[in-house]
Amino acid sequence: MKKQIIYLSLLFLSIALFSCSDDENSPVLTHIEASELNYLPSNMIVLETVETGTNPLLFTVTWTETFFYLDGSDQTMPAGPVSYQLQIDIEGNNFASAKTLASSMQLYTDIFVADLNTFLLTEFEIQPAEPVNYEMRVVATYGENNPENAIASANTLPVTITTYNPPTDVEPIYIIGDMQGWNNTNTEFMMYRNSSASDDYTYTYTGFIAGNTYFKLCPESYLGTWDNMYCAGADGVLEVGDLGAFFIETDGYYTLTIDLSAMTWSIENYDVTNAVEWPVMSLVGAFSEWGEVNEPNMIVSSYDPHQWSLDITLDNIEYGVKFRANNNWDNRWCPKISTDVPWGVAELNPTTHDNNISLDEFGLGTYHVRFNDLTGHYAIMFQE
Repeated sequence: MKKQIIYLSLLFLSIALFSCSDDENSPVLTHIEASELNYLPSNMIVLETVETGTNPLLFTVTWTETFFYLDGSDQTMPAGPVSYQLQIDIEGNNFASAKTLASSMQLYTDIFVADLNTFLLTEFEIQPAEPVNYEMRVVATYGENNPENAIASANTLPVTITTYNPPTDVEPIYIIGDMQGWNNTNTEFMMYRNSSASDDYTYTYTGFIAGNTYFKLCPESYLGTWDNMYCAGADGVLEVGDLGAFFIETDGYYTLTIDLSAMTWSIENYDVTNAVEWPVMSLVGAFSEWGEVNEPNMIVSSYDPHQWSLDITLDNIEYGVKFRANNNWDNRWCPKISTDVPWGVAELNPTTHDNNISLDEFGLGTYHVRFNDLTGHYAIMFQE
């Protein structure tokens, strides 16, 4: 590899770089041999959402030592404390806006997935899920209390990195639009999640939507505002802000899906040819003696006959709860995973299990319950 040799024309620059001596006979630093970065196994990196509480190692960047030569000698000399900063910038920017990704007194540094993702999204104005070309270099700073004595590496590392959008709190998201007169505090149309897993950032809603309907999506923490809506960007890109609305042209049943990690969205037709419109849907459990007494009926949406809701105070959660239609055990929905709360998916009359939804994690109290009988998606959210 080509080695960058830096010659210092200021011959008065002496060993004072490395000590406090003013002796006129002190050695003179005549040139520096800059570090060289070793190439990564791959320069195309796609960051993927990590599980909450984890931060796996992505790669280790290594480089050669920076060498210092005195009085024209071909023998290297120590330069006192030498520290290295790994810098990164957008490709082609010539490091004009370089950011320090890591610092080290060694000839390497470890880079971790979540740290790198947060760093790039914070320090550079980029869109998640889009590949961006960067360059990395290492800068050596030498001599005690001489921060201006910095020398850049002889080479740079090109790397293309695709970040992910790190969701903050996993919270309910509501559809706000023509169906309720653009009331941005309305919570009638709540999206569901496929599970309660901490790394599951997909939300879905399957149901009826009238033709010529515009709508946006609002996280619960931003109800009553417009600036943080999830909106329909071009080519399936999910955008944030008071931007373009989703649009349904024709009456029908649709499945809307968004991924807050990849920041994508899709809308597909849903076939309801064989769907049953149940006249009664209820939540059952030990609190109602499994339907023998006080089996509370859920409230059906006036907009869509397959969306149900219920607010209920439970004084007995032993063995959990489940859904059933027409007060009949032949029409029961059992969760795929009994501990999936507050979000999960239940199956209609499964043959391999008869699970109940466990509420042991939350205990006795008041719950807000949602259920979609088309897909079996449910939300059972503890209130107090």
